[in-house]
Amino acid sequence: MSLSPDFSKKDINKNIDRLINEGYEVARKASDGDSWESVISLLDEFEFRFERECSVNSHLNSVMFDEKFNQEYEKTLPKISKFYSNISTNKELFNAHKRVLDTNLTQQQTHIVHEAIKGFQLSGIDLDPDKQEEFKKIQEKLTVLSNSFSNNSLKSTNEWKKSVSKADLPGYSEDQLSKIRKKDGSFEITLQMPVYLDLMTFCENQTLREEVYKAYISRASEIGLTSKKYDNTKIMDEILKLRLKLANLLGFNNYAELSIASKMVESPNQVIDFLDLLINKSRSQALNEFQELESFAGCKINPWDFAFYSEKLKEKKYGFKKSDLTPYFPEENVLNGLFSLIKELYEILLKEIKEDSYHQDVKVFDLVKNNESIGRVYIDLYARENKRGGAWMSDYQPLTEKNKPVAFVVCNLNKPTQDKPAMFEFDEIVTIFHEFGHALHHLLTKVEYPCASGISGVPWDGVELPSQYMEFFAYDQEVIKKISSHYLTGESLPDELYQKIIDSKNFQSAIQMLRQCEFALWDIKTHMSSEDTYEILNEVRQKTSIIPPINENRFLNTFGHIFSGGYAAGYFSYKWAEVLAADAFYYVNQSGSINKDLTYSFKENILEVGGSLDFMTQYKKFRGGEPELKSVLLSNGIQ
Repeated sequence: MSLSPDFSKKDINKNIDRLINEGYEVARKASDGDSWESVISLLDEFEFRFERECSVNSHLNSVMFDEKFNQEYEKTLPKISKFYSNISTNKELFNAHKRVLDTNLTQQQTHIVHEAIKGFQLSGIDLDPDKQEEFKKIQEKLTVLSNSFSNNSLKSTNEWKKSVSKADLPGYSEDQLSKIRKKDGSFEITLQMPVYLDLMTFCENQTLREEVYKAYISRASEIGLTSKKYDNTKIMDEILKLRLKLANLLGFNNYAELSIASKMVESPNQVIDFLDLLINKSRSQALNEFQELESFAGCKINPWDFAFYSEKLKEKKYGFKKSDLTPYFPEENVLNGLFSLIKELYEILLKEIKEDSYHQDVKVFDLVKNNESIGRVYIDLYARENKRGGAWMSDYQPLTEKNKPVAFVVCNLNKPTQDKPAMFEFDEIVTIFHEFGHALHHLLTKVEYPCASGISGVPWDGVELPSQYMEFFAYDQEVIKKISSHYLTGESLPDELYQKIIDSKNFQSAIQMLRQCEFALWDIKTHMSSEDTYEILNEVRQKTSIIPPINENRFLNTFGHIFSGGYAAGYFSYKWAEVLAADAFYYVNQSGSINKDLTYSFKENILEVGGSLDFMTQYKKFRGGEPELKSVLLSNGIQ
């Protein structure tokens, strides 16, 4: 049993080639099988080893990007895609799965085989040989294009830098200055997320805010504020065209229908109706929120003004600043408090392991129950230049009979400075809780079949439930007492400041609801159409936009969730799962405090079963009925 990935970056193509050859031999043997052990178990054992290799390579390319490794990594992508295409169109293997379905299976095994058969069908198993070959080539091309999109986004973000003086940054405190101070004492701003957000929020220099905003919002495009050689426009267009072709080959009218076929929702139109309902419930409140902001600012609000004046208004309304909170949330206390919460909810301890990893920033923790390790998590919290932006959890290995699950949790947050620990803004703490929700879903599984263990096999519109459910706990007063300790005095967050967090929780929540619905509605509609994707976005914005976008806005050109992640025609999952998460939390907390029995029910019915049973059936078993839409409106303070 090994819990430590190999981060050496050595011989990755050779290793992939060797495993692919082995995989074909495993598939040949499994094709002759007629039982769970001779088909599914055989494939699972190989998949465990193959996915570990693929996972660590993908992870290193995201968090320790360098050109040499990326060149080798890119060579593996078409090979991997071709391998999976060949496996998923192997009729002998497909027939073996159907034979397994006729044997004596458990409820979990039956569900897993049914889902596997559906996977074959959605991968072109019923296509003629010529169309199958076309399908495979499209999948290979999409894999390469997605990686190119991600690389261009990263390079475009990294290349833009601007030297500034302290005089250029009125409104900056020493905390903000420390993030951009170079070794020689000069200052340099970049488009890295912590730096960008600080500048948009605190810098009183409107001209500089405008310059940085336009550079950020036009990354990886033809605009030219960042290098045009990283323009993603043609890549995006090609990805959308190929996805449409893929769907048409399978008999679907569009890619949205293909995407929905593996999710809980029934149709793209059901998604549109759901999003339209949220938009209609939110729009009037969002307009009132924006009118309040403009009245407060006393001027027209441009996109580069929004965060700045919003922060000022929030300070005035609620009597505190972001910077008032940050000293109470040093990294060590946030993590220790989170771990204490996990112990309280699920009787799981997290114990730090001293282990060399791929970067000195990484912390390693074992999950321990009854003095026995049940899994491991690698936590990589700080922003770095050669690290993909955003926050995510990815799985390295699943639970098996002989192996424990391992996960990576990645964020892009503030680093420690020479004289201060890393300290987090409250929104960043919510992000950490979110990603740990994903990690717990993977690590607390009791399913020992890799194809359905942890997050594997979970429908995309359910995978965000555990993460968004965990977010709610970040606002609980007892939890905040656990995670807060002033880095100088050790004092927990005062009750007065806690109440201000709660009072301000839904500040501009309707505007934020519209923003997320804009992304989701554009995503589903652009995958239902062959029209220009920016034209579709402009149509969607007629319903959702509060501030008109500027001509330089090329947000889609770095929208990695859709063009290099797994959320194509599935971004609505965030809102769909938020309904479940709000409903679940209010159910667990219905008496005004956390009900231990119900948190255990959530663990048993959701976290532990992974993709081994029908997700919505499991949710209803936990909840005792259907989820209620009013929960998400209540949690967002939308009337």
